[in-house]
Amino acid sequence: MLNTLDDYIGHSLPEQGEFTTNPGLGRKVSPGGSFLPFRGNTAVFLLDRGTRRALRGLQDELYAAVPDMLAERLGEGTFHMTLHDLANGVHGEQGLEGRMRDAEAKARELLRMFGGPPLRMWATRLFNMVNTSVVLGLRPADGDSWRRIDEMYTSLEQVVTLGYALTPHITMAYFRPGTYGREQVERLAAALRAVELELTLDMGALVLQSFGDMNNYETLGAPHGTDASR
Repeated sequence: MLNTLDDYIGHSLPEQGEFTTNPGLGRKVSPGGSFLPFRGNTAVFLLDRGTRRALRGLQDELYAAVPDMLAERLGEGTFHMTLHDLANGVHGEQGLEGRMRDAEAKARELLRMFGGPPLRMWATRLFNMVNTSVVLGLRPADGDSWRRIDEMYTSLEQVVTLGYALTPHITMAYFRPGTYGREQVERLAAALRAVELELTLDMGALVLQSFGDMNNYETLGAPHGTDASR
């Protein structure tokens, strides 16, 4: 259940006309571009300091190109590759906290079983992810990495069934909700370039995190006991 979306990545923006953000974005980002309370938990690979610094440079380029289209900046510490989303919803939603606790307990048991050498990944390019965010696409660099990440994702589907394939990526910025004209779309399209970057995802960097909004994450512990935020 792994999808690198090669054709979509290269054509993720409309070739003509306006660009309107996903209606669901309004649950996470206000019309003014600030992040709204949105609770949940997730299984992610944390990134090493050198990779995060490189990504910050890409983020700087995006905000220089289309500051009027993007929400407030994501902090450098939020950069990660999501393996599988778990429970989430609007803050205060009935039953959310119970669903989060149940998903965390089940996911933690599965994550303890995932071991082995680091996964090797290649960056592909920046692209528009379902009219919600600008992300950096990733692809496994070898067959073993492809097989293992696919098996891990499929296992976590037993905890929370998303029903769609994993698209490996790192979120660089969220859009500000709204509709944007052709000139703005052209500036964004010019910024969505190919990126040459190789990443290694250590199994000690696979952690559970909870979040209160899209810019505030808390690590709930690494199943293999390694601090990956080096």
